[in-house]
Amino acid sequence: MTPRLRALATASAISAAVTAGYLTARHSLRAELATVRHAATHDPLTGVHNRAGLFAVADSFITTAHTANRPVAVVLIDLVGFKKVNDTHGHLAGDHILTTVANRLTGIAGPACLAARLGGDEFVVIITGPARGHDDAGTWLAGWLTHTHTRLTTPVTYDDRPLAVGATLGAVLADPSEPAAVWLHRADLAMYAARARRWSTAVFTETADTPADSRPIDRPRDLARPTSPLAAAPTTWRAA
Repeated sequence: MTPRLRALATASAISAAVTAGYLTARHSLRAELATVRHAATHDPLTGVHNRAGLFAVADSFITTAHTANRPVAVVLIDLVGFKKVNDTHGHLAGDHILTTVANRLTGIAGPACLAARLGGDEFVVIITGPARGHDDAGTWLAGWLTHTHTRLTTPVTYDDRPLAVGATLGAVLADPSEPAAVWLHRADLAMYAARARRWSTAVFTETADTPADSRPIDRPRDLARPTSPLAAAPTTWRAA
């Protein structure tokens, strides 16, 4: 090989190595950015969306469902008796219940849904129903809530022992006329109404006078919940 050809071959090899290194670094950076984005929008324990991840996609999800002429509901799930599990069986048992509930929610709602853990023992799922004209949206939602409550409250096995799982569900039929945060707030109000009346589920219906017993008075930790200001707009309810 002549010196000129040798030089050209060397230059070509160097160029190929630089290009390969650039592509590898670019791929690595993309993977790292994807990991960072996922961590910023998903709950590290359960793998479902966190609050930020939910609100990043919820509005477009609701709009898309209505464009497809399908009803969409925002459902807030608050576990009952979770603190007792932590205190009695330890935090690993509590974590097992949280991951089981998250898996049950995603399994029940299917791929065409958004599931999120808002923090602590509080979850939310945004679901779509059948195309309008096949079933009444209210009937569909009531049936879904009943089925979901039954599935969620099936005892969880941990360390060869069954652990009870309690849950209260509040729901609202949503549409693009309001942002998702508003619908979540109304679902939370429905959850409070269900808890006050000792129902397992409730659906937000319309603005009206709030019965005095629909507001919580015995759960101080709820005062800090961002989805449930106690000075919320008055509402009426119906059992699901």
